[in-house]
Amino acid sequence: MSTNLFRWLFEDPITAGSNGNLPGAEPFHFLWPWLIFCLVGLLVTFYYSVEGRKRFVRNKPLLKYMFDRYLGWFAVICFIGLPLIGARLLLDGYFFSWRAWRYLWLLALVIWAVTWVVYLVRKYPAEKANYEAYQRRQQYIPKGNKRKVRTAPR
Repeated sequence: MSTNLFRWLFEDPITAGSNGNLPGAEPFHFLWPWLIFCLVGLLVTFYYSVEGRKRFVRNKPLLKYMFDRYLGWFAVICFIGLPLIGARLLLDGYFFSWRAWRYLWLLALVIWAVTWVVYLVRKYPAEKANYEAYQRRQQYIPKGNKRKVRTAPR
């Protein structure tokens, strides 16, 4: 039995169901896991932007930079996932219900995760050491006088 990958990726669920001798459209088995993943991802990103920045990373600029950068992209990926799931559920015979869109979305998620892991393994330790060295240097630099100097009246 040969499988045509192009046809499998770009076939709408109604045609796939009729080709698979199903009475209706091909069922979407991963609705709830994907929906929960996207909603939890958006909730975590929203919580971080509202409260988490102030509570968890207030005095840690490297962590703040990292979370701002990577959670922002994570929110975009999760936000794009919701219409793709909705299109698969509600628009069975149309363009955005193809499997290719969900696999492209999954590929974007994997690329995001790999990028974050590479950053954590390669760049973050060097940036952390550089920032700690900067903090040690800053403690020996005298701070300026914060009082306002009064000028003599003319």
